[in-house]
Amino acid sequence: MNELNENENENETQNEKISSLESETARRIGYWPLRTDCTDNTMNGRHGEAQGIQFDDGAIFDGLTSSIILPHMEETDGSKPFTLSLEFKIEDDGGFLPGGLCSRFDDGTQTGWHLSILTQAGVTFSQANWRNLQFGWSTGQAADEWHDWGSPGNCRNIFSMCVHAGHLYTGTFDDAQDSLGRVYRLGKDGAWVNCGNPDNSNCVSALAEFDGHLYAGTMCYKAVGSALEESSNQEPGGRIYRYEGGQTWSLFAELPGGGAGSVGTMAVYQNKLIASAFYTYGIYAFSVDGGYEQLDAPGPEGTTRTFTLAPYQGDLYVGCNVDTGVYSRTMETPWEYRGNAANSNQVYCFSVYRNELLVGIWPQAKMVRYEGGTSWSEMGLMGSEKEVMGVSVFNGRLYGGTLPGGQVYRYAGDSQWDLVGILEEPDPAVLYRRVWSMAVYEGQLFAGTMPSGKVWSLRNDPLATCDAGLSDGWHRVTATYNLERLSLYLDGQFVSSSACPEGGLGRLTQIPLVLGNGPQCRFSGRMREVELFDAALTDEEIKKGWE
Repeated sequence: MNELNENENENETQNEKISSLESETARRIGYWPLRTDCTDNTMNGRHGEAQGIQFDDGAIFDGLTSSIILPHMEETDGSKPFTLSLEFKIEDDGGFLPGGLCSRFDDGTQTGWHLSILTQAGVTFSQANWRNLQFGWSTGQAADEWHDWGSPGNCRNIFSMCVHAGHLYTGTFDDAQDSLGRVYRLGKDGAWVNCGNPDNSNCVSALAEFDGHLYAGTMCYKAVGSALEESSNQEPGGRIYRYEGGQTWSLFAELPGGGAGSVGTMAVYQNKLIASAFYTYGIYAFSVDGGYEQLDAPGPEGTTRTFTLAPYQGDLYVGCNVDTGVYSRTMETPWEYRGNAANSNQVYCFSVYRNELLVGIWPQAKMVRYEGGTSWSEMGLMGSEKEVMGVSVFNGRLYGGTLPGGQVYRYAGDSQWDLVGILEEPDPAVLYRRVWSMAVYEGQLFAGTMPSGKVWSLRNDPLATCDAGLSDGWHRVTATYNLERLSLYLDGQFVSSSACPEGGLGRLTQIPLVLGNGPQCRFSGRMREVELFDAALTDEEIKKGWE
């Protein structure tokens, strides 16, 4: 990807080229340079209202409260074609998520469109998405369509998922052929490509993108914890590997003491790869060269066993086993207790939704919301299920995967959850059926299960995605809507598109157009040169504007 040159003269040339498109197919009906203020530099005078914004050759969004509210614009309500283009730079090094660039989205009805950058850590043990650009539209009316992608290696569990470099990768437990844990990639033909076994343990427990590479953590999983027969392979894991392509993995690091043969969860925080042990205690921050800093373990004696990790608004959060709840810290400060939800004795996953931190718990399948200090509030039960494991924000809506029924629920608001899929067939001989992992890829929500070891995907409303982690530096994103398709462009190049339903997307009313916010969270970074056109620009016009 090309990075934008920050030289002012070149920026002016870039703006002139984009402006020249008005005479071909579209008029520029809004232009907010955001260099010193929120003024609209067109004759329309649609000036923005800044909230918590600083300006320094662009608007600086803090990921907490910053946004720019623009006036109501009929051109973006779904009844007409439009093009939105802007320059942005992600600044998530401090432990913030990238978040939403621009949206017209109603949190109450969960409808509208969003241009966002999705990062999801704490999806059970994996960092499922990392800096994935998306343009989607939620109507709340589309039919839910599930697709069965089979079981890679006829494994017993899809333990981990990660979107990396345009592909979906899965980490498995107990391959049928030899009981090894392997990584598979979903091929463009729908077949699973064997990417090899990092070591000889029975499970690839965690996957994460870090410094532009794919990393895998391994463990010897004790299947008795899932009320299953133990694997015949009891070789210890406890190591982290970097993917080198094909079926080749290079050893990156081993948890001190082997982590009792287990890497539990991995996530990126402040340019470090954070990893924890699963069957014992200990959390470690790894640098790119494999060196590490010990972050100890939370709890009064520093011996608390942990399950899941995620960054949120500057801190690193950890969810714990038994009844010890949630802790957070920075790289400089020690672990601080953040409380525990009532009747919760295991915290299995994290999610950030509507700029708030959520966790999924056992022994009741609930998502609970962090209210600050040591306080948590409940967001309702997912049927009569007992645990939430896989969790994901998908096209502006929140989904959870459960145990023991192997089900998927979607949040409907007001503490209500709708059942949208049963991915494991009922079987009285199986005590625990789980939806363990999730990731957003190619406009769909992917979910991995246990004990069938299958991968499923859900498609409903249109979502165009860029399934590669964005690099540092300035980029230009262009999103177009022509009444029939949503299309996404990055740095002048077409990325993907998604078809809209017959009859259109409806019409948004009384929903403001906001810069720096989206359904997942607020934007952390810089933005400038925001432009709105009254037509869907063509591939050639967008490419010409970039050149």
